[in-house]
Amino acid sequence: MKISGRREDKKTTAIIGRIRKDVGDYWGFAVVFVLYDIAAHAMFHAFCPSVFLFGLPCPGCGMTRAVFFFITGQFQRGMQMNPLGLLWILWAAYLVVMRYGFGKKAKGLMKAAGVIVVLMVAVYLYRMYCFFPGEPPISYTSGSLAERLIPGYRKWILGLVRMLQG
Repeated sequence: MKISGRREDKKTTAIIGRIRKDVGDYWGFAVVFVLYDIAAHAMFHAFCPSVFLFGLPCPGCGMTRAVFFFITGQFQRGMQMNPLGLLWILWAAYLVVMRYGFGKKAKGLMKAAGVIVVLMVAVYLYRMYCFFPGEPPISYTSGSLAERLIPGYRKWILGLVRMLQG
């Protein structure tokens, strides 16, 4: 019994050590990310640079909300926000299990991320063609920087999108 207890203690200690190392290695990124989030929301009332610069959604628009909805069991709402949120959840789960559970490098992680990004662009183009401007997250956001700086931008960009839609 003591042997298994010692084994569990070593595993727990190793996991905590890996978490501490990662927090130590990436805390600066987390600080910059939080500062960007605060500044972007304070100045533009949005997080996405595509939204506050051009008023247009990006391939990742709705992803944070989608992941939240999927994690909380609201699958229909998650699919509406961004169906690829499920793939990012699986990607993150694989990373966490391999890194912290097994203490190994997650193989193929960057390739998988690349495939998901390509799929995000494909889903984005489909959604922009079929549904823009519609319900969030596939909607136009007024007040973008381009709209403020370029006279007639809103009319031009919405006209261009409608022309491309056929």
